[in-house]
Amino acid sequence: MINDCSTSQPAAGIYLLGEAITCFDCHSDQGTCNDGECDGAVCIKMETSNKDNGSLKVIHSTVRQTLLFSERRTVHKGCGDEIEESGCQQSGFGSKWTSRCVCERSLCNGDAALIAAGLEPSSGTITSSMPITQLALLSFVLFFIAVSCSLLLINTLCVHCC
Repeated sequence: MINDCSTSQPAAGIYLLGEAITCFDCHSDQGTCNDGECDGAVCIKMETSNKDNGSLKVIHSTVRQTLLFSERRTVHKGCGDEIEESGCQQSGFGSKWTSRCVCERSLCNGDAALIAAGLEPSSGTITSSMPITQLALLSFVLFFIAVSCSLLLINTLCVHCC
């Protein structure tokens, strides 16, 4: 990539394997944002949330712009200068959840566009299910308790009947 010396942004259209696309360019501590513009090879949306919020929530209606103080979310949207595969990644670090979504179409880092593309769940489809490891451990413990109770019952019946 070649940088134009007169601006901080790359020269228009000079990206490896593609043309520049327009993306939302904003930062919000109040939930979500869909304003500002930048040009790049891909659009990026990064979201950080406290783990005690449950899960990352997507709030895309203007009616719900006011968030509870306990729900701390930071959203940053912008452009990336390198071609990346479209998709979202979510990771936890300490007490924070971080989500990073990348897409390759103009203005695709908007909330509604990410939901429509299936890269991010809508607020109505977020579940608070347990991770698979916790579910497997819980199943094993319940199975162990059931087998133990069955053996105690069989032992009691054999002692009284035999």
